Amino acid sequence: MIKNIIFDFGGVIYDIDHKLSRLAFKKLGVKNFDELYGHEKQTQLFEKMECGAYSKAEFRAKLQQFLPEAVCDKDIDDAWSALLIGFDSRKIDLLEELQKNYALFLLSNSNIIHYERFMPELNAYKKFDDLFIESWFSHEKGMRKPEKEFYLKLLEENNLQAHECLFIDDLDTNIEAAKNLGLQTHYLKSEQSILDLFKNGKLLCF
Repeated sequence: MIKNIIFDFGGVIYDIDHKLSRLAFKKLGVKNFDELYGHEKQTQLFEKMECGAYSKAEFRAKLQQFLPEAVCDKDIDDAWSALLIGFDSRKIDLLEELQKNYALFLLSNSNIIHYERFMPELNAYKKFDDLFIESWFSHEKGMRKPEKEFYLKLLEENNLQAHECLFIDDLDTNIEAAKNLGLQTHYLKSEQSILDLFKNGKLLCF
């Protein structure tokens, strides 16, 4: 029986499109940004940023190395954040409805620059953290998916049984890591929405 639902953030709750950042950096002169960062793979630079290992200034300085000429901080942040599209308010309303029947958690790979962009937007609609028992962002925890410690620490600190948890993510490697730890999972494909998985505040399957 599913008692807890653990949601990914980008691509599940909040809409993103990686090609928009690729195009934005191309305009700044970075021709191979897709080799540095994408939905399914990324270089160590971005993985470390998602683990909070770099400050904003350090991250910008490292990105600057790939640019043909000096660019101001705002232009770098804007290009890096171009992938952030926005959110469908119906998804936020769904989370609020699901709270009546499940304990909700968030487990997200993110970074401080993106966090400071999307969180005010979400909070302007509804206090986002109030929708979850706990919301874990990788840059605040020093860990990221698919590292098993990231999942296990969330389970352990909240006394959750893996078999009672449903983990929803849009990246197969993250899903496989969760499966290996005994969580029930749903791989959210690009043509699917979390709105398709529930009705009247209840899961349609599981």
